Amino acid sequence: MKQFVFWLFLSVLASVPGRADTNAELMEEAFQAAQLVFLSSAGSAIRQTAHRQASGDGPAADLLRQRQTLENRLASVEAELASLGRPEEEDGRARATRLGGEISSLRVEIETLDAKIDETAPEARRLTSPAIFTIGQVQAKLAADEALIFFFVGESDTYTWAITPTDAAWTRVGLGRAALANEITEIRKSLGFNGTLRAAVPLDDVDNPGPRVPAFDRTRAFLLYWELLGQLEPFLADKRHLFVVPDGPLTGIPLSLLITDAQLSGEDTDPEALRNTSWFFQRHALTTLPSVESLSIIRSASANRSQDQSIAFLGFGDPAFSGSARPTSTSAVTRAGTSDPDSIRALAPLPGTRRELTRIAETLGPARSELFLGSDASERAVKTAALSDARIIAFATHGLLSGDLPGLTEPALVFSPPGTPEPGNDGLLTASEIAELSLDADWVLLSACNTAGGDGRPDAEGLSGLARAFLFAGARSILVSHWPVRDDAATRLTTDSFKALAEDPERRKAEALQQAMQALLSDPSDPTLAHPAAWAPFVLVGEGG
Repeated sequence: MKQFVFWLFLSVLASVPGRADTNAELMEEAFQAAQLVFLSSAGSAIRQTAHRQASGDGPAADLLRQRQTLENRLASVEAELASLGRPEEEDGRARATRLGGEISSLRVEIETLDAKIDETAPEARRLTSPAIFTIGQVQAKLAADEALIFFFVGESDTYTWAITPTDAAWTRVGLGRAALANEITEIRKSLGFNGTLRAAVPLDDVDNPGPRVPAFDRTRAFLLYWELLGQLEPFLADKRHLFVVPDGPLTGIPLSLLITDAQLSGEDTDPEALRNTSWFFQRHALTTLPSVESLSIIRSASANRSQDQSIAFLGFGDPAFSGSARPTSTSAVTRAGTSDPDSIRALAPLPGTRRELTRIAETLGPARSELFLGSDASERAVKTAALSDARIIAFATHGLLSGDLPGLTEPALVFSPPGTPEPGNDGLLTASEIAELSLDADWVLLSACNTAGGDGRPDAEGLSGLARAFLFAGARSILVSHWPVRDDAATRLTTDSFKALAEDPERRKAEALQQAMQALLSDPSDPTLAHPAAWAPFVLVGEGG
C-alpha cells in the first residue's frame, strides 16, 4: 500500500523544477508520500524507545518493549529469508521452511501482544504505528534558528525538502540512486587512508613547497553540495542548526565535508588550502535524524528525561588488547556463539581511549564519573553497570561489523575477553545484546570504527545495527563514526565537544561538535588534521539540541 501511494505521486514529482520550488500543495503532498516509503527500522527504534520512556515503568512500557523486540526479530528473520533467494539444496530449502515458520509464529505473537496492549493500555496502542508529518507539524517543532532537510532518493531523481519555522521549499535533481552512489563512492575514495595517516606526505615539488596530505576531491564535494542544497541555501542562510534526514547513498558520508564555495584556492593536497576551504559544517551545526517523525519524538523524550541521575559520565575503554592487526583465525567465533579470546586479544590496542575517557571524566566531574579501563572494560562490566543511572555513556573501543571476525553475524563492540568465554560474556557485545540493555542516557558516544553505516558502503543503511540497538536501549542521541577514526583525532573531537558543553550548558550538542571539528581543522601543528578524514568522521544522531 505504501509503495502504491508513493508511485501514484511520481507523475506529480516529475513536474518539480530543478530550482527551489514553493508550490505549497504540491510540496505537501509529495512530502507526506515520500515519508510513507522512507520510514526505517532506525526510525521505528527511536519512536518506540521514546514512547516506552513516556509510558514510564509500568505495564505499558513493558508491553511496548516486548512488541519492539518481536518486531526487531521479525525484521531480522525476514531479511535472512530474503537473503536465501531460491535455495536449490535440501539444506537451504529446510532453512527456508524453518524461517517461514518462525515468521508466521512471530506475527501471531505480535497480534496477540497487540490485543493485550489494547486491553491494558489502549493509549499505547496507537504509538506502535509510524506517523506521517505535515510540513506545518514539522515547523511547529523547530526553533527560530533551526531547519530540517529531508532527502528522498529515487531511481532517477533525488528530491530535497528544506523546512524552516516559517517557510519551506523543495528541489528535484537528476541524480538517481546509482548515480548518487557513484558520487559518494568517489568522495569516500578521497578518505581512502581512513583517517590513520599520522605524518604529512613529503613532496619534492619546488613550485609547491611545504607538507602535503592525500588529495581530497574538493571539486566533487562542491558539485554535490550545489546539486543537492545550493538552490535551497537562501532558505537556510540564517539557520545555525540543521536536522538532516538522509536517504540511500547519502547515508554513506557526513554532509559536514561538503563544500559551499566554488572558489577553491590551492591544491587538494595542501593542508593550508584545506583549512581555507568553505565547509558545510562551518555554516550549520548538523544533527542526523533517522526519520522525519523522530524530530517530534526526540523533543518529547528530552522533555521527559530524568533529572536525578547519579552518574554524570560512565566510560568503557582501552580494553586489554595486545596485537597489531585483525586476526585471521577461522574459529574467531564458535558455533556456540562465543568468541575465541585469543582472536580478540589480537586486535590492536587503543591506548588513546584511556586518555580520551579520563579527559572527559575530568571535564564532566571525576566525583560523578565511573570508568572501566583495561581488563576492567569487559562485557560483564557493561551488563552489570548502573547504565540507567548515567547521563552520558561512552564506549571507546573497536567496533566490528558483521563478518569482521570469522563467524560474527552481527555488529558488535569489543571488550577485554575473559579467561574462559561463555555465552553472554565472551568479549563481544553484539547489537542484539545491546538492544536488551536499559539506558536513560542523554547521549551515548560510540568512539569506535564504522558505527554510523551498516558496512561502510554508500548504499548501506543510514544507521548501523549498533546505532539502532542503542536507540532501542534508550539513548536519546548517539555520536557515531563513518570510518575508522585515528586515535588522537577521536580523543580531541570527543573531549573538546564535552568541554564546550561544560563551558556553556545552553550550547547545543551539535554546536559543541561543530566547535571541536573546527578546532581540529584549524590546528597548524599537524598538517594531516586539515584533511576531512581526521575532523569529519563523527555525526550526531538523535537530539542535537
